[in-house]
Amino acid sequence: MLKILMVDDEKWVRERFAQRIPWSDGGFTFMGAASSAKEAISMIEREVPNLLLTDITMPNMNGLELAAYVRKRWPRVRIVILTAYGEFEYARQAIELGVDNYLIKLAQTPEQILEACRKVAEDLEQELDIDLKLEMRLKLEREKEWAKKRQWTERLMDGDGSMQELTVPGEWLAGVEAASYVTGITIGWRVKGSSEVSSNVSSKTSTELSMDTNTKIAVGQVDPLLEELEQLQSQLAEMLDAKLDAQMLGDGNGLAILPLQHSQLLLVIGSKREVPAFHLNQLARMAQETVNSYASAKSIVHIGSVEELGKQRWTGKLLADLIRKGRDGLAAYFYSEGEKPSIVLRRLDAQQTREWTAAVIKALQRENVEAFREAVTVMITLGVPPIHPGDLLRLTRQMLQPELVKLPDTVIAKLSGIDRLTTWNTYCEWWLTTIDAVCEWWNQQAQPPVTVRKEIQWMCRYIREHYQTDLQLAELAKLVHMHPSYAGQMFKQEIGENFLEYVNRVRMEKASEMLERTTMKIYEVSGAVGISDYRYFCKLFKSHTGVTPTQYKSKMG
Repeated sequence: MLKILMVDDEKWVRERFAQRIPWSDGGFTFMGAASSAKEAISMIEREVPNLLLTDITMPNMNGLELAAYVRKRWPRVRIVILTAYGEFEYARQAIELGVDNYLIKLAQTPEQILEACRKVAEDLEQELDIDLKLEMRLKLEREKEWAKKRQWTERLMDGDGSMQELTVPGEWLAGVEAASYVTGITIGWRVKGSSEVSSNVSSKTSTELSMDTNTKIAVGQVDPLLEELEQLQSQLAEMLDAKLDAQMLGDGNGLAILPLQHSQLLLVIGSKREVPAFHLNQLARMAQETVNSYASAKSIVHIGSVEELGKQRWTGKLLADLIRKGRDGLAAYFYSEGEKPSIVLRRLDAQQTREWTAAVIKALQRENVEAFREAVTVMITLGVPPIHPGDLLRLTRQMLQPELVKLPDTVIAKLSGIDRLTTWNTYCEWWLTTIDAVCEWWNQQAQPPVTVRKEIQWMCRYIREHYQTDLQLAELAKLVHMHPSYAGQMFKQEIGENFLEYVNRVRMEKASEMLERTTMKIYEVSGAVGISDYRYFCKLFKSHTGVTPTQYKSKMG
């Protein structure tokens, strides 16, 4: 699979190339879409593509300058220039620079674009050395196998138990499949910056965040930091596999390495006879030294007890027990930055989990600031004994589900970072910034937006005061002495949603309040918010809240 990167300063072009072109069908892996030459260079420095598609007219550094820079620094990268009508002189200059092709981006179908890239790729493939091709193929196979292992262990631990009776794939346990004794050394690490993702997100403006999120979603890279952590995990596994060779393991001992989430590894040590404790400690120290050789990583380790297998076969349950013991062994580090503390961790029972989750979800649905802060307080109060971090993180994900509650984009962007909260301090900081983000978002929604144009502020106030009437953009535009089409454009620019979307959101907010706080029938609420069509009201309500009016009323009851 050849890697392809595209550069264009227009968002809709990036989205078109990311979403509408079947890159994998043409043998490509779409790395992403950069919005500027500077961003493209930064991405290439992290991972060099095989093919670069670049627009010509971009601010600061245009596409021709970028092509010249890439051609000089990364001569093996093939380049295709994207042009608009009237830029054929630029295309001629591009050819003189040695680019491989140019396309008129508005005139080509997705199939034509893919075919043009394939022609360039065919020439490139002919130049690739056979050994390099083999290396790329083997690396891809390793990556696929490693990803499959990670998905398998995650399903094993998070599933309904159905996988625990399955036999573990034999090739994953090569070296320990016939062991009489087994133990697990679980090693984890904290990487600088991985658990502070929430701070990085919250420091961005809403516009920057929206652009980042849209771009990442468009190119299939919702969480690039997570990808980096998983890549580090794979690299560390390869290093440990090489370091802990047969000589280091000792005669009759074997090793299998499995990924746990994104920042942990399970080293399964199998042997014909019981391994002495001092030898396991030696292996654990060697593993820690290997991980710590990465300057940004700080390792933590747990050595499990030696278990006699006898003639048991390797099942999902046997492996799950090893994983669970290892995770529990690392859990205490959550509350300690230094040595592993000798503390007992409390597990949350099902009833307490339901009660705490229900309290937060109810406060979020009602947009009640005081109730929300009070419900979340239990999550950031250090009890005695403290709660098991696995339960804390699982409960946090249950409380903040975009499918159940409305959340601001800043919070949704932070949800993928929950599993990277590896200390109590970063967990509390994450919650505090999340609480502030939610409460600020509610406050902004409740008030007319503070915009540059006073006319738009007036229109917003008018909508909130007269949402039950037949609101027409033309009438409001006339009242503020603006042309309707101009007023619509300005409204979208200032508020971030068009006139009708804003009106419907206000109406659904009012409808939610009425269903929650009054005994009105659903059809009465529909009329009260200015929607005479009952079916349309129900459809609109579900699109905004995720549930039907009947379901919402039942939950609130």
